[in-house]
Amino acid sequence: MADLVRYATELQLNTERFARDLRDHAFASRVAEDVETADLGSVSGTPTFFINGQRHYGSYDIDSLKQAVRTPRALAAIAA
Repeated sequence: MADLVRYATELQLNTERFARDLRDHAFASRVAEDVETADLGSVSGTPTFFINGQRHYGSYDIDSLKQAVRTPRALAAIAA
């Protein structure tokens, strides 16, 4: 926990609140929900990207991701 609080300090977060939230497991249900969603989506690691609810299987470089977002946007514009 000390490392996480140190990182929070470096990021200039409210470290008292951060430490309290860690201690109280304030976001445990949200993390559990994310784990369940990942399991249902066959996500086994990070990063994993979803675009319009569809898993992106291509490269993760910025140009590939931009194109992956532009394609559905263009198709939506045509359909409208």
